[in-house]
Amino acid sequence: MNLFIRFMIVLLAALRRPIADDPLAPTYLTVRLWRFDQGFASTVPLHRVRSLTDLGTINSVIRIGLGRMIRKHGWMPIIQAETISRMEALTRPGKVEIVTRIVGWQDNYVCYTHDILIKGESVAVSRMLARIIGRKGTKVRIDGIASQLGVPEESPELDATFLGMIAESETGRASAGSERVAA
Repeated sequence: MNLFIRFMIVLLAALRRPIADDPLAPTYLTVRLWRFDQGFASTVPLHRVRSLTDLGTINSVIRIGLGRMIRKHGWMPIIQAETISRMEALTRPGKVEIVTRIVGWQDNYVCYTHDILIKGESVAVSRMLARIIGRKGTKVRIDGIASQLGVPEESPELDATFLGMIAESETGRASAGSERVAA
C-alpha cells in the first residue's frame, strides 16, 4: 500500500512541474524512507531499492516529456534488466535523493543510471535497461523519439556494461522467440 501512495505522490508532483529544457540532464527526486521500507535486518532490502529506482524512472519520464508521448501513442515501457551496486546500507529515518540520468540508447533500448544519495553521499548505483514497445508489441525506435524530445538522434557512447546488458537481452528474447516457434 505504501508503494502505491508513494507512486501517487511522485506522479502528481512530476505532473505539476514544468517539462525540463534538456531531456538528457539529470532529474532529481527526494524520497523519505518510511518505517515499512526496512526489512528484518533494519536496512532497506534490495527489492525496495528497486522500487525507489522505479520512482526515479517515472519521475524522469514525466519530467522530460516522454510520458505524454507514451500515453499519446499507446506505447509500453518495459524494464529489461537492472543491476544495483550498494556501497552502504540504507537505513531510516532519513531522506534519499535519487538522481536519474539517461546515458544513451540503442535501437529500442534506453539506458538509465540512478545514483541514490543520502546526505550527498552515494549509497547505491543502479544501471537500468528499458525498452519501449508499441501497440501489439511492435518495436519503437528511440532515435525517432529523441528527435521529438529535441535531443540528437545519435546516442552518446554507451559503456561496455550497457552494451552487455543489451546483448544479453537480445539473446534472451531471441531464444524465447525460438522456443515459442518450436512449441
